[in-house]
Amino acid sequence: MPSPRRALATPALVVLLGALTACGGGSSTDAATATPSATPSASPTVEATPEPTTLTAADFIRTIVDAQVAAGSYDFTMTMGSAGESMSMSGSVHLGGDTPALAMVIEAPDTPAMTVRSVGGMSYVNLGELTGGKFLAIDPADASNPFGAAFAEAMGEVDPTMGLEGQEAAIVSVTPTGEPIEVDGVEAQTYVVVIDPSKLPEELAEMQAQLPPGTEVPATLEYTYVVDADGRAREVSFDILGIQSRTTFTSWGTAAPVDAPTAEEITTEDPFAG
Repeated sequence: MPSPRRALATPALVVLLGALTACGGGSSTDAATATPSATPSASPTVEATPEPTTLTAADFIRTIVDAQVAAGSYDFTMTMGSAGESMSMSGSVHLGGDTPALAMVIEAPDTPAMTVRSVGGMSYVNLGELTGGKFLAIDPADASNPFGAAFAEAMGEVDPTMGLEGQEAAIVSVTPTGEPIEVDGVEAQTYVVVIDPSKLPEELAEMQAQLPPGTEVPATLEYTYVVDADGRAREVSFDILGIQSRTTFTSWGTAAPVDAPTAEEITTEDPFAG
């Protein structure tokens, strides 16, 4: 029977790589074309739509963090694959307050499908048959609880703004590539973002510890972002160390609601006992 850590924690290297692509959101409304304005003494005129600003290494993180905070919520879908195996996560995040609220479903090899919610600083996980179709209530701050210890690491990467601002010094370059594209009805630009992991020593050490002997973390890590004119990340992807990942973000400002399970939906039975 799998251990609590095995059942609840996503693969550490995948989580760490995903953390380095932590991305922000945007304003709660799409960039809109200005409407005509008129005065009694003048014919109607049409204001030109401002040209999107090209992001640089100096303002990339600040732009997407500010945009995410302005939006307040979003839905996401992430897929990751390595060595013929894949995992996926999808759900919703709501910012505001002391902690973000989230709901997501995680599917990974050799583990039961998990439904996760985090509300008010508490986390809840449903492991299907293992938990009788109910949720375990988990306090990520409780170091004595093996579920809490496993969850603290994984849940720390769910909110894309966590630790993002501290990564600014690690950005080597931000380069727009190709022509603007349309995503969900809005114009967006693709950027190649290069990160120097040596400037994030703690993350680098953790990644290196997960690799097979003789394998080294590359000197630079390359990620692809698709960012709209309001600074909202629409897609983040990478192919590093044999791990391929793609995350899409939608429903900015209108994400699905996130609610804590009711008392009737929570179990106190330890599915790993015995």
